[in-house]
Amino acid sequence: MNNIKKFSIFICFVLVLVISVIFLFNFHNISEEKLLSIHMIDVGQGDSILIITPNGKTILIDAGDKSEGSKVASYLKKSKIETLDILIATHPHSDHIGGMPSIINNFQVGKFYMPELVHTTKTFENMLNAAKANSLKISTLPIGAKIEFDQGIDLYFLSPFKDYGDNLNNWSIVMKLDYLDKSFIFTGDIEQEAEMDILTEYEPQFLRSHLLKIAHHGSSSSSSEEFLNVVRPHIGLISTGLNNSYNHPHKETLKSLKEKGVHMYRTDSQGTVVIKSNGKEIWSHREPYSYPDF
Repeated sequence: MNNIKKFSIFICFVLVLVISVIFLFNFHNISEEKLLSIHMIDVGQGDSILIITPNGKTILIDAGDKSEGSKVASYLKKSKIETLDILIATHPHSDHIGGMPSIINNFQVGKFYMPELVHTTKTFENMLNAAKANSLKISTLPIGAKIEFDQGIDLYFLSPFKDYGDNLNNWSIVMKLDYLDKSFIFTGDIEQEAEMDILTEYEPQFLRSHLLKIAHHGSSSSSSEEFLNVVRPHIGLISTGLNNSYNHPHKETLKSLKEKGVHMYRTDSQGTVVIKSNGKEIWSHREPYSYPDF
């Protein structure tokens, strides 16, 4: 009996050792895996999204209001970023471009994209002056073209492709990023008119995306039923300020997103949110936002 007991203990020891080795091997592989990361930086009532590809290429979409520019710059520096391969000013509203001078003055920028739209505000002028002082050229938007940005990563600029007059929100640059099996759409502040134009211009299968940056801070002027039904996101991101005067995100939008089973992340209640993907799966270090009962 003693020999049988000793043999059983030995077998258990061997099994534990084998399982431990397998776990450590898999953990090492996971920790060494190159990932796409999407950082929805908390800039209050505004937008700023940093994208870092598995090979270290970078995109910054907007930079919040003027008061948030230094915060965004600090976040980039803490992320050990010195160069931005692409900088995008989605549209001329101050809560998206106010912080741009802080970025342009402190980082090397490859391509700088903004819509072909002139605005007369001091905020817009400050951004242009910063670009000029740093010899930064404003690049033409390659609307509809496929850009092979990095290994396994393709970019498409979906909009704007027409004149939206004085509606600055609809002028927002909309970018789609494909990484292997996963797709991500970043919408700026587009409203329902621009959403419908996008639905008309592109095939539904192409627009299907796993993650959607919810437009215009969750306003009811955006995120139409038609648009959400085509994109069908699993994950939604809302960048908005705590107790903001616009009451963003609006109840109607949240109710619609909840009904569609979208896992939501919000800067006003959760702070900066980081989303990661290996091209097969998408996850976050945070739990999704808990919807209220409607």
